[in-house]
Amino acid sequence: MQRPLNTADHFTLMMDHEIRGSGLSGNFCALVFELDSNPDAELLARRARTFVTRFPEINVRLKQKGRRYYWQANSEIKTTLFFRHTAGNRESGLEIVGEIINAAMPVDSVAPVVFHLVDMPEGSFFLLRWFHPICDAKGAELIVHHLLSDEEAAEGENAFALLTAKWGFWKKIGMMYRAKRHIDNMDKISSSLPQAKAVAADRLKFQVVHFDADVSKQIMACAMKEAGMMGTALYFIGCLMRALQRAGCEQKQGFCVPYAMNMRKRKALFPLLGNQVSFLFAQARLEQVRDRKQLFPALREQYKATVRSGLDHALVPLMEAGSWLPLEKYGRIIRNTPKGQERSSFWFSYTGEPDPKVTEIAGAKVSTMFQLSQVTAAPSLGMLVSQYNGAITLSFNYVASQIDQQWLDSLTTLMASELKGEEAA
Repeated sequence: MQRPLNTADHFTLMMDHEIRGSGLSGNFCALVFELDSNPDAELLARRARTFVTRFPEINVRLKQKGRRYYWQANSEIKTTLFFRHTAGNRESGLEIVGEIINAAMPVDSVAPVVFHLVDMPEGSFFLLRWFHPICDAKGAELIVHHLLSDEEAAEGENAFALLTAKWGFWKKIGMMYRAKRHIDNMDKISSSLPQAKAVAADRLKFQVVHFDADVSKQIMACAMKEAGMMGTALYFIGCLMRALQRAGCEQKQGFCVPYAMNMRKRKALFPLLGNQVSFLFAQARLEQVRDRKQLFPALREQYKATVRSGLDHALVPLMEAGSWLPLEKYGRIIRNTPKGQERSSFWFSYTGEPDPKVTEIAGAKVSTMFQLSQVTAAPSLGMLVSQYNGAITLSFNYVASQIDQQWLDSLTTLMASELKGEEAA
């Protein structure tokens, strides 16, 4: 069995190449569920064995043929997908989570999906770690859902196949031209970057900031006021731009942030595998970032203009063309401006509430969740926003050797202030 990567899968594989080139483990992500007790580990082990039987397409390894990549069935039938760990306290439990996300494996031998349970005296962490070329965050949520239930997975064509099948050759060429012109215009503003040390990247670390339900409600009210119903992601992006500017960073002309646009149909429960995302950019000049009253209307209007002109879809044929390039060349084009400067100010993801929702894992209640993602160096910093029962969790993912802890603490404090709409002192 061979399954080719779709356009977005190849994009995330290119990012794996860039992350490894930075000195980190690769494009690994994780959903981490914090549980209020210790779940039934034997049940989870059985569930994992059943899962790979029900979904044999998950037991694959990445292979290369010429410039193309595809998933090939793994010949090792007895592959183990579930691993159990124990920790003396929450802090050491988080250290184990860090070891899992930093474990480096060759591209052609890494299991695309594995499950880990970290038991502690007063609770557990249950995490799904996935190799990003296999699926997006929505797919990861569905994998956890089907691991824990006997429900049959819905079937249907993937979003990329449905969308691109409507486009003829000349339409794609026109879309590529518009997308290229759009990016060229954005590259006229050099991107500010987090304050990082000029040393080699070593490993990913993460710092989690959790807001209770009341504060989260206040934050979402501010997001609605500043960015509107469809602009929640833009609110978090804008607040981090402002927090970075206030904390002190490598200030150039502005900030540029790529973020994913999920191309699945709303509430779609398929497919589990295959990334279904394009990407957009949020960009603002420094003078806009310094003024909240300017910043959020500017980001909102930028988003509306992008969607109105079809640039959200126009980037897909550009990604498709890039998938025929060697990974190294593709990475240089995506990450760097023509002047050789890093295009992205930071990595960002906002997924909202998980759907379908996981409330219990093998007898243990879920109290909250957060996400992890490897990043490139530079920019050496990413922020992933999760929600669970309305409560917001920020996961700051950063390169340990390059980001100063005191600076990061200042940044997270300023970010909390920005999210709550508190005026700068």
